[in-house]
Parts: sequence; C-alpha cells; structure tokens
Amino acid sequence: MSDESRAERPYAVGMATGLGVVLAAALVLAIIDIMHAGGAALPILALWSLLALPFAIGAGIVLGAGNAQWGTGFIRRGFRALKEDDDLDRRAVAMLLAGGVVAVLVIGLVSVGSLTLVGDVQRKSIGALLLGVVVVVALPVLALIGLPAYRAARHVAKLLPSPKITSRLVAIVAVALLVVLYVARRIIYTKLDYQALGLGSLIMIALLPVLAMVIGAIAFGPAAALKDKLPARGIVAAVGGVIAVALILIGLRSPTVETRTAVTEHSYLGPKLIPVLRKLMDSDGDGQSAFFGGPDCDDSNPNVNPKAPEVPGNGIDDNCLNGDAPLVAETPPPDPNQKVDAPPAKPSLSGGSNVLVIFVDTLRYDRLGVTGYQRDGKSLTPRLDAFAKEAVSFRKAYAQAPNTPRSVPSFLSSRYPSQLKVDKPQSNYPAISDDGDFLFEALGAAGMKTIGMTSHFYFCDRKRSPQSCPGVRDSMNTNVWQGAAEWDNEGAKTIAESNRDIAGPRIVEKSTKRLTELAKSGEKFAMLVHLFEPHSTYVEHAGDPAVSVSGDERLKFLYDYEIHAVDGSIGALLDHLASTGLDKTTTVVVVSDHGEAFGVHKYGGERQFFHGMTLYNEVLHVPLMFRVPGAKAREVDNVVELIDIAPTIAQLFGVKAPASWRGTSLVPLIEGQTVAPKPAFSEMQPVSEWPHDWKSMVTADAKYHVLYKVSDSAWELYDLTADPEERKNLFESDQATAAQVKSQLAGWMEGALAQGGGR
Repeated sequence: MSDESRAERPYAVGMATGLGVVLAAALVLAIIDIMHAGGAALPILALWSLLALPFAIGAGIVLGAGNAQWGTGFIRRGFRALKEDDDLDRRAVAMLLAGGVVAVLVIGLVSVGSLTLVGDVQRKSIGALLLGVVVVVALPVLALIGLPAYRAARHVAKLLPSPKITSRLVAIVAVALLVVLYVARRIIYTKLDYQALGLGSLIMIALLPVLAMVIGAIAFGPAAALKDKLPARGIVAAVGGVIAVALILIGLRSPTVETRTAVTEHSYLGPKLIPVLRKLMDSDGDGQSAFFGGPDCDDSNPNVNPKAPEVPGNGIDDNCLNGDAPLVAETPPPDPNQKVDAPPAKPSLSGGSNVLVIFVDTLRYDRLGVTGYQRDGKSLTPRLDAFAKEAVSFRKAYAQAPNTPRSVPSFLSSRYPSQLKVDKPQSNYPAISDDGDFLFEALGAAGMKTIGMTSHFYFCDRKRSPQSCPGVRDSMNTNVWQGAAEWDNEGAKTIAESNRDIAGPRIVEKSTKRLTELAKSGEKFAMLVHLFEPHSTYVEHAGDPAVSVSGDERLKFLYDYEIHAVDGSIGALLDHLASTGLDKTTTVVVVSDHGEAFGVHKYGGERQFFHGMTLYNEVLHVPLMFRVPGAKAREVDNVVELIDIAPTIAQLFGVKAPASWRGTSLVPLIEGQTVAPKPAFSEMQPVSEWPHDWKSMVTADAKYHVLYKVSDSAWELYDLTADPEERKNLFESDQATAAQVKSQLAGWMEGALAQGGGR
C-alpha cells in the first residue's frame, strides 16, 4: 500500500497493525503455553485467541484514531521528535514526573481510605462507597496539584543528561520499569511465600501487551524494510482475525478428560479463563455449567446440577453423580412397646478425671520423627516421639476438611463440614449455628469445667467477649466457643499479624498457669489448647540453624523447624502436667486439624504449596494420639476420622453422645479390640475466593484414595500403598476399582451427607 493509500485509510491501517502485532504475540505465548501444558493445542490456541482479539481490536482502533489525527507512522515520528527536539523531550519528562507525583498522592489516599473507611466498618460495601466518594471529590484537588508539580518538574528535567541513543523520556521509562521489576522481585522472593502466589498465569497474561509492543517496535523499526516487502499485509492480518474467531468456535467444544485436565490444570491461561467462561455459559442459571466439560449434566434444567438433591426413582440423575438413585423401601417405625437395651455409655476403660486436647495447627503426619522423618540427621519432634510411645497412636487418621474454619467445627461437633449450619456458606470464616452439639456442651453438662486456651483471630468472639481481640475485624464471630465455661483468647492478633506471630510461648504460659490452679482446686476439667505454629507464614525461631536452601526446600526447612518449636511447646505442657500430678488423672489428646502441601500437586493451573486448596493425602493425613490413664500404648492401623474424637472422649468419661454426632467412638481400638473397618470421608467446600467443591474417601483398608472434583466433574483414584504422594491417577486405568470406590463415595454423598445422617 502506498503512503497516499495509507493516509486515506487510517483506520484500516491501524486495525491491520493492531491485529497483526497482537495476534502474533498471542501465537508466540500460545505455543509456549501448549508446551507447558503438554498438549491440548486447539483449545489453548482458542483461549489465547479469545483473550487477544478484544485487545487487538482495541489497539487497532487506538492506532487508527492516532493515524487519523496525526497521520500514519505517528508513533515513530513522535519518538524521533523527542530525540531531536530537546525542549519537547524535557516538557514530556516534566509531564511524566508531575503525573507520578499525582499518582503517588492518589495511591496514598486510597491506601489510607481503605484502612479507615473500609477496614473499620461493619458493612464493607458502605465503606467502599464512601471511599469512592472521597476519591472523586479529591481528584480535582489532586489535578490542581499537578500544575505546580509540572512547573517544578521542568526544572528537574533540565538537569537530566540526554542519552545518545534515545530520548530522556524513553530512558526514564525504561529505568523506572527496571526498578519496579527489581523491587517487585525482591519483595516477592524475600517477603512473601512466592510459590503460592500463582504468578505464572498472571505473568503470561501481562506479557501479551508487552510482547505485542516489542513485535511492533521491531516490525516498524529494525525490520521495517522487510515488513514493507510483504504483500497484502492488511489481508494477512484480516485472515489472522478470521482464523482466531474460527479457533474460538471450534476449539472450545466438549473436550476429552485428558484435554480438559491439560487446559484447566496445566496451562497458563485455562485456569483463569475457563471458570469465567463457565459462569457466562451457564444456560439455566443454576450456578453450574456444562461448558468445556463442566459439572452440569443438563444445562437446560436448573433442578439438575451437582448441588441438587438426588430424588430416588424419578429417572433423572439429579446431582449428576451416579445415575438415578433407586427407591429405598421405607423402614417401619419402631414398636414403642418393644424394649431396647441401650449399651452403657461408660466403658471398662476410664479417661480419668480430666481431658486435655492439644490441637496443633497444620501438622502433617509424615513430619514426625516417630514416622521416620528426619532433618539434619535427627528427629525434630523428640517430645512428640516420646509421647507417642506412651499413647495409643492412630497411624491412619484423616481430617474432614483441609483448613481450620471447616475442620475445627467439624471435629468439635462430630459432624462433616457440610452438615453444619452456618450463616454464610461462601464465607472464609462462617459463623456456626447455635443448634449444633459441640464437645464442650456435652462435657459441661456432665459437670466438667470446659476451658479453651487460644491466641488467634479465628477464636475471637465478640458476642461472648465484646472487648476481646482489639484490631481484629468486627465481623469475626465463628461461634466455636459453644459449651465453653471459659475461653482465654488473650493476645489474638489481626489476620496479617497472626501469620508472622509466635504465639506458642504465651499460650503455654497461660495454659500452665490455669493447670496449676485446677490442680489445686481439684475441679474436673476439659481443656483445649491451640498451638498455631507451624501455620504459614513460617517464621524463624531462636536457636534455629541458618536457612541454607531456597525455593521449595526453603519452605520445607522453615516448616520443619516451626514443627520443632511447637514440639517444644507440647513438651512444656506435658512437663507441667506431670509436675502438678495431673498426668495420672488426665487423658491427653494430640491432634492436628489438617496438614500442608508442598507443591507435589497442581490445581487451578498452579502448584499448591499450602492447605485449603485441595484434598490430597498430604493435607488430610494428620497425627492423632490418645494417652489414657491405664491404657496400654500401641499403634493402631485402622482408618479413623477426626469426627471420632468427640464420641471417644465422651465414652471415656461416661457421657452420652448427642444424637447429632456422626463419628464413632475409638475406645474399643484404644482398649485393643478388633472392630469393623470403615472409610474416611472429607470435603473441600467452595468459598468466594476459591470456588471449588471436592469430596474424597480413603477406603476402609487405607489402600485407595478416591477424589471427586465436583466443580470440575472429574474423578481421581490413587493407590496409597504404591503411590503415597498420589502422582499417578488410576481412575481410567483401573476401572474395576474405580467403579467400586465411586459407588461408595457417591452413596455417602447421596445418603449420609445429603440427609445429615451417619454411615
């Protein structure tokens, strides 16, 4: 096209340029993404086309408008003018510096306003609205500040030397970008748990405009002569746009399981875009979609989706799980005249007078020395190892949830997480309804003094203690104090502060003080002590060796020595119990609410380094030990659940278990009896920040672990004996086992879980 033709068609030229450079950049990034995902070329190309087309069209419109206003090639002429016109360059630099001053003021205003207007109000939406009003009112004032800032910046610009190869403006922007990247890298790698940030996808998306500009700079700079020799460049760009549209229409149809997994879990773009597209493509508006292998098996019927209750015998697979459930004959009501002999609650084995539950946050089972784990040639848990030799240690205990807000209420109430009534199911920290039957309620009714010893924001309760937890947001009221006569949560910090807090020493101090008082009074008690370490963000403790590793290994190193610190806290509690003589009359339970992941598994396109994001073995398999006066120490290999803790404690102290409890007493196993094996079930409930719904089951023989990713309509099966890290999914290759365990998990979901009943 001649210069005259380009001048007459500014928008056509701009659109061709925008399509050309952006689609070329998207193609390069898509190829990288395909290699990273290990396949699924067509849908990944489609996703990058979908992302690139709006940006390409927008860039084309902007370039076209620029061509119409200033003529084609206005960008090149602008850079040339800046380099050749020294006064213009200085004025542009002054405008940039003045704009930076105003931007800093705006950022400061928003930051302060976020803390005062949003952070300190009960309704965040009202606070956000107030902040918006303040910013709008302040913008004209800030704009006026830009005028004197510009005048001052012109004097600064005069002092800056002019580089030989480019203008001052370009040099300053380049240097500023390098400084920002350096500072960001320092913060990410030294101050944050960078492995868990999921930066890969964000970086790839951010590279699209950057790479497009680089391609454009090369095409219209050093390679301009070569570009001009290409015939019909506008037609080529248009064809590229048509191909991009065709890829979107063809590439995102129903995928195979392997393709879906590659796109949604291993590609850079899929984990970000597919959930958004599923929401947009939800035809029946039931919150679930069939798009790209989504979980809705009938997207035309809002009563059919994975969260719908299964109606037996209606010929419809209402919950898209395992076909239509068969009709079950109704059980006749019991004969009121028939005498039923209820077994006595009190067993031959007694728990003594008291119970102390030491609940450690985020402790993996396989990190104990007693399981064979060592670092630097030694066990980092000598006190727990010694305690295990005095206790009944359950080697195959499984949590019912992968995070504290779901696991703690579950084991305190002996119910699965979804069986608990909460105020806001999608909240990170929902409030538990008062109508639950918590362990302390049962023990308190039996005459035991019930006491909680914590120092963490999760246990704040302004309903029972209005002055507690200064600085912690008003909305925190999880209601897990149910049944506690006392609950000392002194020293609790905000969410951000808690992640760097070393709470163990002050918890041990106040717990030992209270134990001394109880020993003197002789009052029977049930005490729960929460030790927050080794929860992330991992901190270093006095006496720890210097960290000599980086990356993944650094996380594991810090985690291990956090466990070493909490081991010392447990030792201090046990020593004090012995010094008061309470150890002879007190059952001691050591348990963790969940474990921790260290990047073995990938989900949502990112390696998972912490808990709460999956249901793999590393976050469910936890320590559980009972040291009962008079009970012989032993190791038990039966599969057990954390919801079994409350019924066990109740039976040890002759307390009748509430009818709502779903766990099974472990007293027969503590006594050394043989009992029928049972599986362990777990749930990951969706929240607004992580809208993923999973269920899982460890088989009664502890050999297999089956996972159902409800929100992805995907199944996984692992052989825990041959593959303890769960790296090889057997669901497709071992169809006989898969069918059996799928039926078991589906039966639990449609029966015990859906109806709130037990196994």
